[in-house]
Amino acid sequence: RLNVLANVMGKPHRAIFNEFKGGSFKPEEVEGSGDVKYHLGASSDRSFDGNNVHLSLTANPSHLEIVDPVVLGKVRAKQDQHGCKAGERTTVLPLLIHGDAAFAGQGVVAECFGLSGLKGHRTGGAIHFIINNQIGFTTNPRHSRSSPYCSDVARMIEAPIFHANGDNPEAVVHVAKIATEFRQKFQKPVVIDMFCYRRFGHNESDEPMFTQPRMYREIKNHPSVTTIYSKRLIDEGVMTEEGYEEMRASFRAHLDSEFENSDSYKPNKADWLDGRWSSIGFAEDEARRGQTGVPVAKLKDIGQRITTIPSDFHIHKTVGRLLERRREMVETGEGIDWGMAEHLAFGSLCVEGVPVRLSGQDCERGTFSHRHSVLIDQETERRFTPLRHISPDQARFEVINSMLSEEAVLGFEYGYSLAEPNALVMWEAQFGDFANGAQVVFDQFLSSGERKWLRMSGLVCLLPHGYEGQGPEHSSARLERYLQLSAEDNWQVANCTTPANY
Repeated sequence: RLNVLANVMGKPHRAIFNEFKGGSFKPEEVEGSGDVKYHLGASSDRSFDGNNVHLSLTANPSHLEIVDPVVLGKVRAKQDQHGCKAGERTTVLPLLIHGDAAFAGQGVVAECFGLSGLKGHRTGGAIHFIINNQIGFTTNPRHSRSSPYCSDVARMIEAPIFHANGDNPEAVVHVAKIATEFRQKFQKPVVIDMFCYRRFGHNESDEPMFTQPRMYREIKNHPSVTTIYSKRLIDEGVMTEEGYEEMRASFRAHLDSEFENSDSYKPNKADWLDGRWSSIGFAEDEARRGQTGVPVAKLKDIGQRITTIPSDFHIHKTVGRLLERRREMVETGEGIDWGMAEHLAFGSLCVEGVPVRLSGQDCERGTFSHRHSVLIDQETERRFTPLRHISPDQARFEVINSMLSEEAVLGFEYGYSLAEPNALVMWEAQFGDFANGAQVVFDQFLSSGERKWLRMSGLVCLLPHGYEGQGPEHSSARLERYLQLSAEDNWQVANCTTPANY
């Protein structure tokens, strides 16, 4: 991770050394708990072959692989901002770096492959790069997976998998180029499995000889990649031994200088409100409430439009009666139920230019048949989404029946909200009871991401709660857990009791 931060992202070595000495990655005047240096994200602009490339490294917790769907969600948001459509998602590329044990062991990896081809969540394929050091902390591969290769989970979607020797940098670069070309051409996930080894322990204080003595005797006597590759370049006449030693000495001198200067290093201003977040300001007292109402005339106009269907559309008679009742609700202003209040809220935002994205299991119709945001022609199964047909210049409305997953889908929507603060991004649990299938996302990202990494999110989680008569598995979102996680203005827990709350 530190290598990526320094050599790929361009983070100054002195900044990293300063953190080793107990310094903070953020300016003193900015509040926050901070996190260990291996979890921090970064962003930078780098030039390669005359092309300027923006790089963004997402902050992640110690919970392995849980950042994967977050990255995919960020990428999808950026692709939407670029106006990318299916088959055209080449301008933003997700690159996920894995360990062998976690890639095989963590179920969220399989969930992400499950998302990869779905309309509401596809990103044109991620490049998955596995640093296969043939060990998981202290556990050998034969005890940490049941398949021959750690990459075998990717076979569930028939992704191409390249196995490369980490001691041969040119081979690794070669397959990386092929993998990138494949992704850009076919816009499908691709996997690189780089066989290598971990020269030292799992961390600075770990002793690997306790558990893998034979392996680490081999590693101790095995020349490093730098030694092997430099010898090859010298033997081929590409460089001289003196030139190689000069390069090593020069880089060591650079590191020594950076270490000396790290004491006086001061972080730049926090970048947490840069980019898309730059228009988001702080509000206090009454200003925080804002003007949330919408003129009645506008609501009536929206209500008329979202209850109008094409003349040749064969609607189910029950849904047709529902639309008639909704039109009566908006005309009389009486009896507005949850589904109609929600539609009016979403519609008013779209008309004002605010994109709306709602994702979750069966949320197009709604678990309780209360939403019906997507109508199905009874003869052709043609789909019609009224909230997309309010006005020609309205913002985008997306409602997505997600795959049957909580963890990856919530992580994806959280990632989307990181990159797009100007949209209403929502994830709906089928029942609030099932939200704990994504508990890691709530604990490590939603409740604490701003405090740890200065990363803000406007994600809204809908947790249908308190339904009577369906037993203990369908009646409690366990709201006490969310209240227990509430601190430092990290989120708001709203108990909505009437349609007017929308």
